[in-house]
Amino acid sequence: MKAYYIDLGFKDVRLGMYDAFDFDSDGIPRYRYPSGLQYNITFICHFALYQYSRYIKFGRTDDLKLFLHVSDWILEHGDETDDAFLFPYAFPYIYSYVRLSPPWISALGQGRILSVLARAYELTGNDRYLSVALKAMKPFEVAVGEGGVRARYPDGGIAFEEYPGGAPNVVLNGFITSLVGLYDLGETGKSRRAAEMFLQGVESLENNLHRYDLKYWSAYDLTGLVANRSYHRYHIMQLWALYEMTGNDTFKKYTSKWQGYRKGLRFHAFFFLTRGHTRLMRYL
Repeated sequence: MKAYYIDLGFKDVRLGMYDAFDFDSDGIPRYRYPSGLQYNITFICHFALYQYSRYIKFGRTDDLKLFLHVSDWILEHGDETDDAFLFPYAFPYIYSYVRLSPPWISALGQGRILSVLARAYELTGNDRYLSVALKAMKPFEVAVGEGGVRARYPDGGIAFEEYPGGAPNVVLNGFITSLVGLYDLGETGKSRRAAEMFLQGVESLENNLHRYDLKYWSAYDLTGLVANRSYHRYHIMQLWALYEMTGNDTFKKYTSKWQGYRKGLRFHAFFFLTRGHTRLMRYL
């Protein structure tokens, strides 16, 4: 399986993301929240996928060993039942009008788990990675109101929630990341359902991408929250990756359109006039 669809080293590591981590005695990253040091599965998978990408690029066994070490840690520390595998967040989170109390799950985190475990399975052939990945897909089949991450756009199209709670908000980067997780699992050839949900999600996103177009910048979510510069650039990278995966010209069109917004004056004037008080989102 290829390196992760986004160059995580270029996107985040070089910007100091890992400097904010506190690594435990097992070498697993933790992040300091107001409630204290916490394991964040999104960051843990990010760390694993970065090691995997380095292994693919350079063939270093140390990178491979670290990737598999983190993959094994995920297997050992998630919440597993007969038909599901979850890795809940153990800290409260307030996002827009959503109030999440621990434990809560996210399509972003579950999607990253799929991407990690699919690669671990492809590398090793160990069925344990595959069986847990198939269980980690379970929340994508369950509606938000029933404890899952599955939601709907206003037109009825399928969506997956990064922050499942309240009315659908469908954070764009989280939805795309979850789609890529389904794509990765489908690429193993062992889950037709993952491949089906990926295609359903791609069609849904194609039909609803205009909802994130503010005509001068991209929106972070369906509420119209203006994405900060980092997330706008990330949206562009993600959409281009989807174009490469699918050949869908809609994603190519918005990649070019949103890239053009970065050269325009309208967003910068807006940002100046609001004196930077626009709510800008950081990492989960």
